[in-house]
Amino acid sequence: MAALEEAGGGSAEGVEAFPTTRLLLRNRQGVSLLHGPLADKNMEDTVAAASVAPDGSFAPLLGASLCEFSPSGEVVAVASATAGVVLHSSVAATDVEPQPPVVLEGCGRVQKLAFSPQGTYVVTWQKYEAEAEVQNLRVFEAATGSLVTSFPMKKLSSMLWPALQWTSDEALCMRMVSNEVHVFHGRELSRGVVDKIRSPNVAAFSVSPAATLPIKVCLFTPETKGKPANVRICQFPNSERAIASKTFFNAQEITFNWAPNGSAVLVKTHTDVDRTGASYYGSTGLHILHSDGSYDSSVSTQKEGPISDAKFSPTGRHFVVVAGSMPAVATLFDMRANAVFSFGTAHRNTICFSPHGRFLCLAGFGNLAGDMDFWDVNKQKKMGSNTAHCAVGFGWSPDSRFFMTATLAPRMNVDNGVKIFRYNGAGPIFELPQTQLFDAKWRPALPGVYPDRPQSPTRRNENQGKGSQAAAAAAKPQAYRPPRSSGALAAMMRAERAGETGGSGAAKLSAAAASRPKHLPVGMAPPAPAKISKSKAKKDKQKKKKEAEEAAALMQKLDLLNGDGGHDAAGDEPSAAAGANATKGGGSGAAAADAVEQPPDKEKRLKKLRKALKAIDAIKEKVAAGQDVNTDQKAKLDTEDTVKAEIAELEQELAAAGA
Repeated sequence: MAALEEAGGGSAEGVEAFPTTRLLLRNRQGVSLLHGPLADKNMEDTVAAASVAPDGSFAPLLGASLCEFSPSGEVVAVASATAGVVLHSSVAATDVEPQPPVVLEGCGRVQKLAFSPQGTYVVTWQKYEAEAEVQNLRVFEAATGSLVTSFPMKKLSSMLWPALQWTSDEALCMRMVSNEVHVFHGRELSRGVVDKIRSPNVAAFSVSPAATLPIKVCLFTPETKGKPANVRICQFPNSERAIASKTFFNAQEITFNWAPNGSAVLVKTHTDVDRTGASYYGSTGLHILHSDGSYDSSVSTQKEGPISDAKFSPTGRHFVVVAGSMPAVATLFDMRANAVFSFGTAHRNTICFSPHGRFLCLAGFGNLAGDMDFWDVNKQKKMGSNTAHCAVGFGWSPDSRFFMTATLAPRMNVDNGVKIFRYNGAGPIFELPQTQLFDAKWRPALPGVYPDRPQSPTRRNENQGKGSQAAAAAAKPQAYRPPRSSGALAAMMRAERAGETGGSGAAKLSAAAASRPKHLPVGMAPPAPAKISKSKAKKDKQKKKKEAEEAAALMQKLDLLNGDGGHDAAGDEPSAAAGANATKGGGSGAAAADAVEQPPDKEKRLKKLRKALKAIDAIKEKVAAGQDVNTDQKAKLDTEDTVKAEIAELEQELAAAGA
């Protein structure tokens, strides 16, 4: 068994060793780690379940109220009312001594915590206290537990968390305040604000996961006073101009979902009140914007109704949407929002991709019955189905071979526990009842730790999903049909039941249906897709290269990069500007630097600010004359000092550049 645990992903003979998965549980007794099941298709379920055992190298932690893994899974942060926040190593210590726990300095009752993308920092939030010496939004260094900096944050919502967002290489860090997004040096937050992205009435923002320059930032302004909501993508540096922008109504809240490569972002909007009266739960909308500004569109669904869920695949090549009144329709879209495959109609509201993006679980959790369908997205074929009643927590193992569901308190205070299914829905192969379970999650792993494995060849009469062996063993009973019955009612009930179990209407959509916008009249041919010429593609490539060089030069000027022009994070590749400077010397890199010294954008900005100052002076004259001014004009008066300060700053910069 010890040899199998080291292999972790297959049989004991001829299998390349990789780490055993871990499962974290937080219950009334505290926090504990379990060894995950062994991913061997030839192993019986009972043997695989027997491999799930407590991790002896991890001592159970008592009294935990919150726990969170670092992105690599090597550290778990545990918060409690008595001990504060303590960082524990979650790596099995066999040949080396385990790392001692790290206590974060001065933490009280922490209600939210998060790690930076590379696990360098820990961000915590606790209730705001006006007289506290340290602000309630705090940043700690994970290695030492020392406090780096703190900020005030009175209110917290899911739309605003995490309140601090780093780029994936931690070169930059951003934080939203009133009408602005402040930019910090990602690894030297104590230096303060180094630049600002101005966006009036901004309510939420999200940083692209791509670390390539320039950095893309998506900003959301909600609908207010009859003005439509707005989502725009800007780049940093040079954030004055929006690369992509879209306006729409019925949007008070928003959820961002970036493609893993940062090429596009899905924007799901929500409003509490549906003005049409069609839904008691408000109205929803879904839009896609490409980060280079080449495409934006509203996503048209196959069925009218609310959008239950929308997720990008980890591969970044497509996304899935579950939409429509129940039973809802799940659809696979390409990157231009063309529907390419329909998973059918069923009572589903949850999308969960495996870490490698090969497998997909479509489930009906929460207020639905807990039915699950498991699909191979590459082959567009369903592998199996199962049911997990009253499931609240769920997730794929980092090796993409198992799916976990959990019934958690306080949502459900009875029948708490964990179930583990195989990737194809077979099982559950393991069940662990709990008196009261608060949280259950897999320990994450970095990309590349586990291989991307396809489906294992199935054996004859193998259990695929729920009840297949029992159904084969039991004789099918004959249906009762009343006298003179046409069978229409029974057929309708069977069709509805098929929809509930995920067996209705799965099909590949034709090219015409995939490319046809929903609003086109019947019989009208869809527009031909735009073809990009070689010359335009070459110009676009040159434009992107120039933007990257100028962005790197500006970052260097703001002292956000190292002297060699690369990112701060060790091991990162140097930026395009660094390579250009290294190969061309004073060529394009020097030209980009000269362009930075006297950017036309600053002159345009200065001209715009002077125009705004004239408008403010005109409003002041109206006030002095006793005339009434509206709310927007009063708001402009409040910005007078800010406008004057920015004008003076720009004039000094342009004067220095001219000298």
